[in-house]
This record gives sequence, structure tokens and C-alpha cells, in this order.
Amino acid sequence: MIGEFLRRLQYYLRRRQFEAELDEEMRHHIALKERDSGAGGSAQRQFGNVTLLEEDSRAMWGWIFWEQLIQDLRYAVRTMMANRAFTALAVLSLALGIGANTAIYSFMDSILLRALPVSDPESLVVLNWHAKHEGRGFVMHGGNGSTYGDSKSGVTAGIFPFPAFELFEKSGSDFTSLFAYYPAEALNLTVKGRAEVASGEYVSGDYFRGLAVPPAAGRLLIPDDDRVGAPPVAVLSHAFSQRRFGVAANAAGQSVLIDNVPFTVVGVTPPGFFGVDPAAAPDVYLPMHANVIVEAADQFGFRPGDYLDRNYYWVEVMGRLRPGVRLAQAQATLAPQFQQWVATTAENDQERANLPALVVKEGAAGLDNLRREYSKPLLVLLALVGLILALACANVANLLLARAAARRREMALRLSVGAGRLRLVRQLLTESVLLASMGGVLGVLFAIWGIRFLTLLLANGEANFTLHAQLNWHVLGAAAVLSLLTGVLFGLAPAIQSTRVDVMPALKETRTGHRAARHVFRRISLSHVLVSGQIAVSLFMLVAAGLFVKTLSNLHSVELGFNRENVLLFELNAMRAGHKSPEISTFYGDLRKRLSEIPGVRNVTLSDRFLIRAGFMLPVSLRGAEPNDANRLLAVGPAFFSTMQIPILAGREILESDRPGSPAVAVINERFAKANFGDRNPLGQHLTLWKEKQAARDMEVIGVSRDARYGGLKGEIPPVAYIAYDQGYPEPDRMVYELRTAGDPLMYANSVREIVHRADSRVPVANVKTQAADIDQTINQEIVFARLCSGFASLGLVIACVGLYGTVAYNVARRTGEIGIRMALGAQRGAVVRMILRQVFVLAAVGLAIGIPAALGASKLVESFLFGMKPNDPRAITLAVAILLGAALLAGYVPARKAARIDPMTALRHE
Repeated sequence: MIGEFLRRLQYYLRRRQFEAELDEEMRHHIALKERDSGAGGSAQRQFGNVTLLEEDSRAMWGWIFWEQLIQDLRYAVRTMMANRAFTALAVLSLALGIGANTAIYSFMDSILLRALPVSDPESLVVLNWHAKHEGRGFVMHGGNGSTYGDSKSGVTAGIFPFPAFELFEKSGSDFTSLFAYYPAEALNLTVKGRAEVASGEYVSGDYFRGLAVPPAAGRLLIPDDDRVGAPPVAVLSHAFSQRRFGVAANAAGQSVLIDNVPFTVVGVTPPGFFGVDPAAAPDVYLPMHANVIVEAADQFGFRPGDYLDRNYYWVEVMGRLRPGVRLAQAQATLAPQFQQWVATTAENDQERANLPALVVKEGAAGLDNLRREYSKPLLVLLALVGLILALACANVANLLLARAAARRREMALRLSVGAGRLRLVRQLLTESVLLASMGGVLGVLFAIWGIRFLTLLLANGEANFTLHAQLNWHVLGAAAVLSLLTGVLFGLAPAIQSTRVDVMPALKETRTGHRAARHVFRRISLSHVLVSGQIAVSLFMLVAAGLFVKTLSNLHSVELGFNRENVLLFELNAMRAGHKSPEISTFYGDLRKRLSEIPGVRNVTLSDRFLIRAGFMLPVSLRGAEPNDANRLLAVGPAFFSTMQIPILAGREILESDRPGSPAVAVINERFAKANFGDRNPLGQHLTLWKEKQAARDMEVIGVSRDARYGGLKGEIPPVAYIAYDQGYPEPDRMVYELRTAGDPLMYANSVREIVHRADSRVPVANVKTQAADIDQTINQEIVFARLCSGFASLGLVIACVGLYGTVAYNVARRTGEIGIRMALGAQRGAVVRMILRQVFVLAAVGLAIGIPAALGASKLVESFLFGMKPNDPRAITLAVAILLGAALLAGYVPARKAARIDPMTALRHE
């Protein structure tokens, strides 16, 4: 076999010499025949077909398939060069479709398919639990982490009490290591006197050993670091160490302040390592037990007792299986032991009837928080760009069908001289695949731009956005496969159609004769099917775009209850920088006064949460009543309602005089007044703020405000009590400042940073943005869907119209003689236009008849993304039909108008 390969390779390297020797050998044999027979020309006839003998010799020495492929490629290149307009249109259509698919697939690869950048990720597992429901009657009495699910499927989570993690460690004989972790909120990280907000993660001592991660510098955390009383040490991410120390090796041994607590950096993680959660890329890793000293000053932080609480769920757990151990085996080992342990934590029969069950899941891709957030939206977008590619394929197939009709005589001639149908199909498919390959190369360039655009669109201004797609080998391989399949998909039908010709009639027919017209009709019928399909797909995309645009419009038209314009927001956490109560209240108050002196700042206030992102904190109720979890709370500073321009309907707002030592006061919104006081006058009534089931603060209601959006744009506005931030419990920790400005709020960001730095350089300014941008970030998914779907729908409509235009224009060109005869016999130009448009209308009607039911059925799949409307919204469907009909008629009118201007005499001479 090797000898045969070398012989054939030698033939290709010395092909010219071989051809010359072969020609000389043939002449020599003919000369011998002539000498032996003396017959002259009859000797050559006796010798045989020289060309056939040469082909047989080449077949013995070379690879026929590759030779023919090279020939087909050369022919395809010449054909495309001769039809530059066709080639450019086809390649551009395919490039847009392939590029869009590649861009979306790159994000899916980064979220759904890519494994963690660690050694042997397939042996990693994640521990979860599943229960019927949570809340009252459940063993989890408190927690720090997320759960997900619904009333039908139950609830699932990956957080456990710390004693449960210790149980897993003792029972984990099937694991080489088990490790725990939980994310740290924004940490105040100070390096060489420069403070910034950093993301962090608390990890157990076996975290890095379990992930088999080597250090880039120094060492990583070990079990001895994760114990009470151990020296405080930290590990930095590679990116953070480079940003703050220049070179990763310079970070090891350095001292840093984390929430005003000194830590020693012992090592740096390797490049590309982001932990176990693709949704988070920590800047710093701390030992698990360091959370007690870091969060000691935080009123809601961890305390030593939290480690012993068997009903407080907060740590997440992963493990690495021993070689040869399967997932089911680990499940069978741990699940019964967890079931026995968790049963001992139940306090009543209701809790015992709803015990969580352990679920061991594959952990190669890490945690699935990011997948739950983005997988369904990306699948919807992938379906849309798949439709874009289908439209492009149908468009190119239409163009190829039109060109195939013009090449009928060529195909008939080649068949008449002995070419096989399969050989011609292969040649035409080679042209199609070459077109798709060119489209794929250009599509990858489009995908690079598309990935950057999608990243900016999804991030929507978030500085800590962690979803970063890239064109790795997996994505490029998928693009190559997609290009190949696309070439076969749109090229197969035209290739088969081109070779199904009757040789003799095709050789006799003229370009516009009646026989040709009948053949054209048969071929155009397939084009009709493709065009109708394009219209149906375009309708579906237009309906989807209409639904998402209307959803976005509904969200933007939601009554906020406050003025979102010209408001600058930023966040501070002075407690993490070392400020203590009650001094921290003075610090925040003095800073508010300094900020109000900035020229162009009209008013300044502060609150303990972003208004549009606020959530449940502490229960508040009427005096003497039980804690009411339905009521919401927001601690605010003086002039909050004036700054946010929330109207006060009765009483007054919180003022400068409502300071520490004065009677505690509260302002309630309309919903709170109706829900808790009914028809009674709430002014002068008293509220109770609760702390761990005990009254912590008694407050007098001094005002009623208009309802303002709290915690998002969707859902009902809850009952909200606004309390003064510095009148006792809860003690202020982080605060959000709101500045109403005379012009663009972002123009004042540098002045804000300078003033805060002068007040205390240890306090970093975080989350600087406008109120409008903060609102847009809460509806970022809807904004992305509306923009992308609108763009995709417009692109699909253009592609469909180009296909329709090409089909009608080609049909008009083939019917030039017929139209000329009609006009010579007295047909008016308007009648010719109506005749052509009638065909367009029929194609559009068929497409709409297919597309409307499909759109109604498919729109239910995106119902969860809609707001304020139903998936079968008649306005969206009617508008989509109107746009599509108008675009189709416009695409058909241009060739129809051209047909009406045909000169009868010119057409007859052409005939």
C-alpha cells in the first residue's frame, strides 16, 4: 500500500514529464504497428482509441477522484468569475446566515458545551437536592444562595448546611476529594493604598486540589489554611494579579486589605481559570473560615454559629470521583446517608414530609447558573438564525435553479457526448460547496464582529459581565461542517434538476421558444415552492419580532412613579472600609452634603438599595401585629422623594431633622396604606420593624407617597415602607447615592469619584450608572430579543424579497417573447403588470397560508419572554402580514414594471 501511494505521489510530482513520456510511448507503438503492417492510417485504427488508452494509463497511475475534483474546482471558479453578480449575491447571503449561526453557536459553546478549564473535568460531580417545595414547612429555615423550580416540578438547589458538607467528607469513599465554596459579595480590596470593588469566593481547603489546578505563582490554598485561627491568606486570579502587580509572580507574598482585614497573597491561579461557575470570575479566593473575620462587621454577615446551624443552607459542594467510580455509584452511596441526616434536622411532621433528596449530577461544565439564565434565550436565537440560513439557502437554490435553466443546452450537450448524470451532479455540487465555503469564510469574519456586538448587547454596560464567547476550534469546526452541509443542502435539488433533461429536445430548443417555456414552467414550479417557503418563514420571524418589540414597548411604557431622567447612581460600602456605627451614618451624611455642592447637581439623596432592584429584607407590620413578609422596606436619606420626584400625597417626606435621637419615622406608599390601614388615615399610626422575631424599631407614619416601582418592572408594586436610614436598626452598611443633575449625569462621575476619594481613599466607588441604564439592565433580555429579532426579521425579509425578485425577474426574462406577443395583440401595460403581480400575490398567499398557523403554534414557545400581551396577539400578526405583503408586492413590482415596458417589435425580433 505504501509503494502504491509513493508511485501515485511520484506521478503527481512529475506529471508533465509523465505526460510527455506517455505521448511518446503511444507514438512509438503506432509507429511499430505501421512498420509491421505497412498499412499507414489503418495501423492507428488497429491500435485503438489513443485518448482512451491514455485515460486508462492515467487511471492506473493517478487518483481519478482527486483529479476530477480539481477539474471541477477549476470549472467552478471559471463559472463564478463569469457570473460575478450571482456569485457575490450568493456568497453574501450565505455569509450572513453562516456568520449569524456561528456567532450564536459560539455563545452556546461557552455556556452549554465547554468544560471547565481543569484537568479531567469529566470526573467532577456537583451535589444538588430536590424537594416538593420550600418555604414554611421545609427544613431550610434560612439560606444564602439561589434555588429554582416551580410548584409543579418542585424546587432544586445546590446549597447545603456546613454540617452536611462535613457528612459528605466523611462518607465520600467514592471521591478523591470533596470541596465546598460560596460566592462572596463585592469585597473592598485595597492594594498599595488603592481600593476597588472585587469579586471573591470562599473555598474549602481541598478546593484547588479537587480541581487539580496548578499555581501560576506561589502556592494555592490547602486544608491547613481553612481552619479557625489560621493566618489570613488569599489567592488572586491571574488577570487581577497582572492588573494590579504587573506580573503574576510579583503578587505572591504581597499584603492586601480585604474589607479592612490584612491578608497575605500566597499564590496566583493559572491563566484562564475562573473557578467552577462560568457566571462568575472571582478576583480573589479566600479560605472558607475567613468569612467570619471578613464579614464580622456586616450585620447580615456570617458568624461562627452559622457553621453549626443544620437548618441554614449556604455552601455549594462538588467532588472528584475516584477512577472507575460511576455517577450512579456515588449517588447510591451518598443519597441514603444524606436522607438519614436531613431527617434529624426536621422539627415537625410537615418538615419530615418534605425532606430534600440528594441528586449527584455531572460537573464537567461546572455550575449551571449561567446555563439556566441564557440557555433558553440562546436556543430561541439559534432557531431564528437557523431560519435566516434556511432563507439564504432557499435564495441561493432559487438562483441556481434560474441559472440551471439557462444551462440546459450545456447539460444536454455534455450528456450527449457521454457524461454520466452522477458525474454532472457531482460537478454541480462542487460548485455549490465552493460557494458555501466562500460564504463560510466570509461568515467567520462576520461572526467575529457579531460576537463582539452580542457581548456588548448582552452586557448592557455591566462591568462584571462574565459571558465571553470566542472562536475556538470547536466553533470553527462547527462553522466548517455547517458550510459543507449548507452547500449540499441548497445545491442538491438544482443539481438533480439540471441533469434531468431530454437531450434531443434541449439541443433543438431556442432561448425563448415555446418548448423552452414549457420546460421553464416545470423548473419554476420548484422555485415557487421555495419562494412560498421563504415567505412563510419570514412571516414567522416578523411575528416573533413584533411580539418582542411590543413586549419591550410595554415595559418601557410601565408607569414608574418617579422620574428616571438625569439621575446618576453609584454605590458605596464604607463599613467594608472600616467605618463603624454610628460614625458611618455621619460619614454618609457628610458625603451627601459635599456631593450636593457640585455645580450642576440639583439634589442628592441616598438609599440602602437600588430602587428598581430592591427586594425583601426585614419584615415590617403594624404595631401589635405579627411580622408581615408581604410588606417591603427601603431605608432612605433626606429629600429622597424630592430627588426621585415621587409625589407625596399626604403628610411630608423624610427631612434633615429626622436624624439619630429624634422620633423614628416612616413614609408608606399607597399600596401599603390600602393593604394595612384600609379606609383609616395612616398618618400618625405606628409601624414595627422586626429583628429575628423581636421588635427592633417603632416608627410613626408621617407621609403617604405615590406608588413607585420597586424591585423590577414586572409584577405588581408591593406595599413599601420608606424609613430613615440613620435612626437605629438596621445599621447602614452599603448605600446607593442618587444625584439629580442639570445635564448628562455621567458628566459628573469624575467629580463624584474625586469627592469620595478625598473623604476616604479606602472606600471605592462602584456601579456608577444612570437611573435609565439601571432600568434597562433589568430588562436587558427583552431589549436584546427585540433588537436581534427585529434585525433578523428585517434580514430575512430582505433575503425573501431578493429571492422573490429573482424568481419573478427570471420568469419575466424567459417570457419576453410571450409578453411581446400579448402587447402586439393589444394588451395594455397595466394588464401586464397585473398579470405579473397576480403571480406574486398567489405566491405570497400560499406562503401566508402556511406561515400563519406555524407562527401561531410556534409563538407559544416564547410566551415566557412576553410581557403585557398574548403570544397570539392579533396586532403583531396583522402587522407582520401587512409588512410581508407590501414587501412582496414591491419586490414583484420592479420586474412587473420592466415587463410592461417591453417593446413588442424588439421582443418579436428577439424571438
